[in-house]
Amino acid sequence: MAYATATDIEAEFKNITFDTSSAITETEVTEYINQEEAYINAIVSNRYEIPITGNEARKILKNISIACVAYRVAKVLNLKKDVPIPEKFVPQAINEGAAYREAKKKLEMIQKGKVILDDATALSSQQGVKSYNASNNILPIWERDTRQW
Repeated sequence: MAYATATDIEAEFKNITFDTSSAITETEVTEYINQEEAYINAIVSNRYEIPITGNEARKILKNISIACVAYRVAKVLNLKKDVPIPEKFVPQAINEGAAYREAKKKLEMIQKGKVILDDATALSSQQGVKSYNASNNILPIWERDTRQW
């Protein structure tokens, strides 16, 4: 289940509709959403079970998804203009996408545990790093006064 839709992305722009004849099609926007949300899930899955189902958590991830996809759409639309604005004439804050940077910071804060998704299901301690020994209940054997590495 996607966090955002093409309609959510349309709402970020003035007078834009994504359809089969637009500069960016609705299919392309949906693919951008899928790609960005796969990345979001890859980050969030280090702390929470995927898919995220809690309403409040989904709102936060929707905000991040919309910012990332809208930034990507804006860059593509600029490149598809008859005369794109050269990068050197675009202020740095716009160039890097202020909302995009903020979304990436939010995602990083979730990853580091500084922002808690209260109604998302946290991973249990058993779902951490997996190894052959842990999966097969092999206990480590350490010997004293012996070089083991």
